Amino acid sequence: MKGHYKNILCVLSDSHRQDDTVAQALHIAKAHQASLTIMLSLEALPPNASMVMESFTYIDSQQSMETQAKHWLKEQAESWSSQYKVETKVTVGQPLIDIVSYVVNHNIDLVIKRAEESFFDKLFGSLDMRLFRKCPCPVWIINHKPRSQYKNVVAALDVNYHYPQQEASVRRDLNRDILRHASQIALLEFAQLHIVHVFDAVPENLLRDGFISVDNDKMDTDLALIHAEREAEVDTLLDELGNELDENVMEYLNPQKHIVHGYSKREIAATAASLDADILVMGTVSRIGLVGFIMGGTAEETIHQLKCAVVGVKPQGFETPISVEKE
Repeated sequence: MKGHYKNILCVLSDSHRQDDTVAQALHIAKAHQASLTIMLSLEALPPNASMVMESFTYIDSQQSMETQAKHWLKEQAESWSSQYKVETKVTVGQPLIDIVSYVVNHNIDLVIKRAEESFFDKLFGSLDMRLFRKCPCPVWIINHKPRSQYKNVVAALDVNYHYPQQEASVRRDLNRDILRHASQIALLEFAQLHIVHVFDAVPENLLRDGFISVDNDKMDTDLALIHAEREAEVDTLLDELGNELDENVMEYLNPQKHIVHGYSKREIAATAASLDADILVMGTVSRIGLVGFIMGGTAEETIHQLKCAVVGVKPQGFETPISVEKE
C-alpha cells in the first residue's frame, strides 16, 4: 500500500545540527521496517576555486573535500547504526541531480530532508522546492524543530473534479494516494488524522474588485450545495480507504473532516495551523494539458506559509524531467 515505505533516503546538506534530522529518519525507517541510506550531498567547488585557495589545485580540493566528508559520515554512521542499520553515501556535485539520480537508480520510495534556512527566513529553500517539483518519489521535509512523535496529521485534498475527464481522473488518483500516505503516517505515529478541503465558489479577487455582482441569497445556496458535494467526495475517498485497510482500522483512525470555504492558497495553511498540525500531506504538482506536470501555485504558496513538516506526493505517471544516467 502506498504510504508504507521500503527504501528511504535521508539527505544531509552539511554536517551541522543534523542529529534531529537523522533521529527522525531513523524513527520513520524503524516504523516502516525500511532500509535507510544517509546521503551527505555537497555542492561542488566552483571552477575558479583554485584562484581563491592558492595552496590547492582545484582537483586536489575536490578530492580532499570528498575524502573528509566520507570520513565524517563514516564516523557518524557508526553511532547511528547502533540504533538502526544504515548505509551511507557521499556526493559532491549538483545536489538535485545527485539526489534524483540516486532515487531512480536505487528504487527509493521516500526522501527525507531537513528544511533549508533561507535569507528571507522562509521554511523551504530552493533545493527543497526543486525536490518537490522534480523528485519522482514522495519528499518529506522536516521543519527546523522536529517532534519525536506526531499528534496531528493533515491530508490536504482537492476534491474539485469539475475538469476534463483525464484531468479529473488524475486528481482522484492523487487524492487517493495522499490519503493513503497520511493514514499510514497517522497509524504509525498513533496520531489523529484530519482531512482538509478548501473550496471557493467565486475567486476572492473578483468579488473584492467589484468585477461581478453576486446575489447573496443564491450564493449561500450555491455554497451549501458545493459544501455537500465536496463532503460527499471526501466520504467516497474514505470509504475506498476503508476497503483497503484491515477491519476496524478506519474506526481507530476516526478521521476528522474539515470542509472550509475560503481562498485555498491561504486557508490550507491556516487550517493546518489551527489544528496544530505536525505534518501536512499534499500534492505538489498539477497536470496541465499535454505538456506534463508543473508545480501547482496553491502547493507552492501553501508550503511557504507552513510551520510544520510536509510530505509532497506526485500524481501517478509523474516522471522526473531530470536526465538520469543508469548506474
